[in-house]
Amino acid sequence: MKAILSRLTFLSMVITLGLAQMAELAAQPARLRTSYSAPTANNSPIWIAQERGLLAKHGLDVQTLFIESGTTTIQALIAGETQVTHVAGTVVVSSVLAGADVVSIGGLENRLAFSLVTQKEIKSPEQLKGKRLAISRFGSASDLGARLFLQRLGLTADKDVSLIQIGGTNTRLAAITKGVVEATVLTPEFYLLAKKAGFNTLADPLTTKIDFPQNGIATSRAFLKTKPDIVQKYLLATIEAIHFFKTQQEESMRIMSKYLKIQDRETLEEIYKLYRDILQPLPLPTPSGTQTLLDWTAQRDPRAKEAKIDSFIDMTPLREIEKSGFVARLYQK
Repeated sequence: MKAILSRLTFLSMVITLGLAQMAELAAQPARLRTSYSAPTANNSPIWIAQERGLLAKHGLDVQTLFIESGTTTIQALIAGETQVTHVAGTVVVSSVLAGADVVSIGGLENRLAFSLVTQKEIKSPEQLKGKRLAISRFGSASDLGARLFLQRLGLTADKDVSLIQIGGTNTRLAAITKGVVEATVLTPEFYLLAKKAGFNTLADPLTTKIDFPQNGIATSRAFLKTKPDIVQKYLLATIEAIHFFKTQQEESMRIMSKYLKIQDRETLEEIYKLYRDILQPLPLPTPSGTQTLLDWTAQRDPRAKEAKIDSFIDMTPLREIEKSGFVARLYQK
C-alpha cells in the first residue's frame, strides 16, 4: 500500500510540475519576427507599437527588422526568416502570381503616395525625356509608382526615361540632391524636404489620385492558419498604435523624428497631419487598389488577367477584431 501511495504521490508531483511549466510557458510572450522595407511615416504604427510597449501589452516579444526594399523584405517572409512584414502591394501581387505563400491582411496606406520630383531646370514632362529617374528596386512600389506617373504624363518608362535602381526613399533624395539622377519618386515626408529644397514637382497624390496598396501588412497563409492568435495580437497592437498616433501628436512626432531622422518641426507637423488622416482606425487591405495592380500587371503577365482578389488579400482577421468591438471601444475613450 505504501508503495502505491508513494507512486501516486510521485505522479501527482509530476503532474503538478508539468501544469506549472505549462502555465509558465503560456504566460511567456509569443516570439515574432517582423520587418518593414522603408523608413517612411506610413510605418509609424510599427515604431509606436515598439516604443510604447503595445506589442508586449498584447503578449508578443517582437524583433522588428528594417530590410531596405520591398522585394528583399518579401523574400525574407517567403524564406521564413520573418512571419509578418509591412510592404507594398506590388510585391505581394508579384509573389502570389509566382506561386509564393503570401497574403495581405492589412492596409496602412491605400493610395499612391509618391510625388514625382525633378531637378530645378526640368519643368515639364517633355524636358524629362532622355533623363534618369531613381527608384528603389525593380518590382517595388516605387518602380510601379514611377511607371504609373510617367504613363499619366504621356511618357514611357525605359524608353523615354531610364529607371535607375538606387535604394530607399532617403537614398533617392540624396541621389537627386547630388545630381546623380534628374528625377525620382518620393514618399510625403521626403517630398516635403525636396519641395523646401526647391525641386520641381511633376506629379503628386493630390493631382494624380491613384487607389493603390502603398503600404500593407502581409504574412503567409500557413502562418495565418497555424498561428491565428499571434496574428490577431499583432493586429490589435497595430490598431492601438494607430489610435495613439491619432490622439497623441507630440509623442507621435517625437517617435517619427527618431526613425525618419527629420528634425524640422514644421515638416514633422505637416507629415503628422497628413498621416493622421491617412491611417484608418481599422486598417483593412484595399481590394480596389489590388485590382489596380492586377490590371497593370496583366499588360505583361497573363496570369494576372484571371487572378481573383481573394488570392491576394484576407480581411478575416481584421473583421473579427471589428466584430469584437475593440476598435469602437478605443475611440469611445
